[in-house]
Amino acid sequence: MKRHPFLLLPALALVAGALHAQSSGRGPTGQMLYPARGQGAQQAERDKFECHEWAKQQSGFDPAALQAQPAPQQAQAGPSTGGMVAGAAGGAAVAELADRDASKGAAVGLLGAGLRQQMQQNRQLSAQQQQALQQQAAVAQKRGTYDRGFAACMEARGYVVK
Repeated sequence: MKRHPFLLLPALALVAGALHAQSSGRGPTGQMLYPARGQGAQQAERDKFECHEWAKQQSGFDPAALQAQPAPQQAQAGPSTGGMVAGAAGGAAVAELADRDASKGAAVGLLGAGLRQQMQQNRQLSAQQQQALQQQAAVAQKRGTYDRGFAACMEARGYVVK
């Protein structure tokens, strides 16, 4: 059986084209990349790596590191029994001095302590949420800077970036 290498060329070209499109089709944060100057798959991978490193250095943002970080956990604080007991004791003491009904005073003190704790927890939760929003905004700003830098680098190397 005689082999004809020129018959394999169209099949190899088809496979190489598919691999090239698959490997160089997207940037690290999802941008679509098209090799406008006919860059090969190996060149495209090298360009993506070098542009990723450059954009990471310029922006201080690494999309790979962000994906590896676990989501922050919100601490759920329950009512403090110490605070509730202190409130009840304080209310009972005041009531005992005022009108001699310690049970009513304890109930009022308990309710007041519970409300005070709930307000404090709400303030803490609000501060945590505000801090999380500020962190998300900072990450979004760095990510935008990274994306613009990566795109500029790839475009300078002859790729269309969308």
